[in-house]
Amino acid sequence: MLDDYFTQAEILRCHRAGFFGAYLDTYTSAAKEHGYRPDTVRSHCQQIRRFGQWLERRGLSIGALDDGVIEEFWKKRGGVPEVRHAGAQPLRTLVQHLRAQGIIAEQSAPVRTDAEELAHRYGEYLVQRRALTAVSVQWHVAVVLRFLQDRFGRGPLRLHALGEKDITRFVLRGAERLCARTQQSRMSALRSFFRFLLEQGEVVVDLAGAVPTVCARRLADVPMYLARKQVEQLLASCDRDTSIGRRDFAMLLLLARLGLRAGEVARLELDDIRWRTAELLIRGKGNSHEVLPLLADVGEALAVYIKKDRPGCGTRRVFTRVRAPLTALSIKGGVTTVVRAAIFRAGLDVPARGAYVLRHSLATRMLRDGASMSEIGVVLRHRSPATTEIYAKVDITSLSRLAQPWPVGGAR
Repeated sequence: MLDDYFTQAEILRCHRAGFFGAYLDTYTSAAKEHGYRPDTVRSHCQQIRRFGQWLERRGLSIGALDDGVIEEFWKKRGGVPEVRHAGAQPLRTLVQHLRAQGIIAEQSAPVRTDAEELAHRYGEYLVQRRALTAVSVQWHVAVVLRFLQDRFGRGPLRLHALGEKDITRFVLRGAERLCARTQQSRMSALRSFFRFLLEQGEVVVDLAGAVPTVCARRLADVPMYLARKQVEQLLASCDRDTSIGRRDFAMLLLLARLGLRAGEVARLELDDIRWRTAELLIRGKGNSHEVLPLLADVGEALAVYIKKDRPGCGTRRVFTRVRAPLTALSIKGGVTTVVRAAIFRAGLDVPARGAYVLRHSLATRMLRDGASMSEIGVVLRHRSPATTEIYAKVDITSLSRLAQPWPVGGAR
């Protein structure tokens, strides 16, 4: 209720008499449920009031609200000319709230360009015919859309004009800035897309054969990892006297002790923690579900965070944002950001700063503690033993026994 945030009668009267006065009670109630602080809600109300005054001067009705109107207002105030800018968040939230209440109509979807429409059709094909996961579909569609936009811009598509030169040009543009693995994935997406075009009758020539093969040997790289001492420094960098520190510590323990992927940490739900049997249900790659033991220190960190710090909110995901709006962390970005921040706090100068470095670190530590390749594969949940083979490269003790002596002096 608006009365919970403003006690002075004159200020309260001004808000209720404003353009959005009739909707501020439900808006402030929703803001409270999403975890916004009282001073933040009051600031939002002030901005909404100014927005309402501007609408009245323009002679606009509440039904005219959309992102375009918000962006125009934001520009007039001298803000960044982009409606997605954080400063315009209260106004976007207000419009979403009014839409949810049925007060204003849903904004119609923007008209797609020819390239966007074809990429959208391709995405639907991947879901319906290929049963790809949402993450894989998103990647394939992004690659295809980039290819089509590079070739045709926003103009009409002339798919029959596509040829080997167009594909080669697209590949070369990404050759310098992308690693071989990423290039391989891009080429795989293009081959899939060209087969889709042929199947749909959009082209008469199968261009999949014109997509080049990217050389990236499976065991060419050496896994990047942190030493045992560095992992402990990373964990110690979390301030466990604060809510955000206890949350980050629990997340980092899942990565460092159990070798979870970033997406698996983000997808962990409250019901996945089986306290009585000390097990964790892991929602892995390809919609797989696997069970891992809940180690004592990991379980303790999770229990402390959930009991003391996890806010009450609509999501069942374990890890949420610490600032409003209180929603689940993003599948990958949120977890990776936590790892990078911890590396920075710990003052570590390491070549890899993503969440995966802790997975590599666990495998390396297990190998040096005497674990077999098959045991490491079980912990990391590799589907094929070949996936685990790369960690043999960091077993320096075993490799040193195989190394031949280096010739010295004038030996030939």
